[in-house]
Amino acid sequence: MTSTGASQTAATFAERDLTVRDTRVRMLEAGSGSPLLYLHDSGDLGGWTPLLSGLAGRYAVRRPDHPGFNASEDGTDVDSVHDLAFFYLDLLDEIGADRAVVIGTGLGGWLAADLATIDPGRVAALVLAGAFGIRAGEPVPDVFLLNPAELAELAYHTGPARSAALRQAAELAGDADRFARYLRNRAATAHLGWNPYLHDPKLPRRLHRITAPTLIVWGAQDRILPAGHARRWAGLLPGARVEIIDQAGHRPFDEQPDASLRALATLLEEG
Repeated sequence: MTSTGASQTAATFAERDLTVRDTRVRMLEAGSGSPLLYLHDSGDLGGWTPLLSGLAGRYAVRRPDHPGFNASEDGTDVDSVHDLAFFYLDLLDEIGADRAVVIGTGLGGWLAADLATIDPGRVAALVLAGAFGIRAGEPVPDVFLLNPAELAELAYHTGPARSAALRQAAELAGDADRFARYLRNRAATAHLGWNPYLHDPKLPRRLHRITAPTLIVWGAQDRILPAGHARRWAGLLPGARVEIIDQAGHRPFDEQPDASLRALATLLEEG
């Protein structure tokens, strides 16, 4: 890993479109070296982040918009996260990545885990951050019932990050393009994970197929998916390591990018 902190790394990236299985996908990319595929959460409105800039100091980072989200077209015959995992294997073929580090957060974590069960040899290292996809026996809020402000309040822990998220939520309705992306992403998330609610009952029985070194990253103050979900993932993936990021809610990569990069460093060196 590069020693440059995420907050000090310039956010320089390129944007392009590529076609995968007749579906146009918007891709953000930066860096060079071994390929790294970043799979975003449902609430990600398509931006580049300091964490990705930090990773681009060592890797060829590729951050696509999922089909149906942001600026990508709707996916052909993509009706589940499992379908989407096969789509991303085709995307890896399209970009010429026989083997890649795969990092997923939230919905993208569920997707990353599913992909790693389908074709384990394609995944050099796996990172699941605040990942949906399984149940842990803990009560969780229904994100589909929350308005943008309520969701921001629950998703972020630290004062500055939460304040910024609440301000952006309050301004959302006044920005037509951004609000349209928000609504489209919400509809796409519901299409993939409305029922059963943001998990796949069959996924735990497939997780034994994962062979990549795996890191589970969680915000200590996550109120969307409490940290008990990290322990549940670890129980299903006995070889995985768990890193709990303090002063972070459901989006530790956004709230604590430098601490997150430090947590990733050892695993990615192995991968």
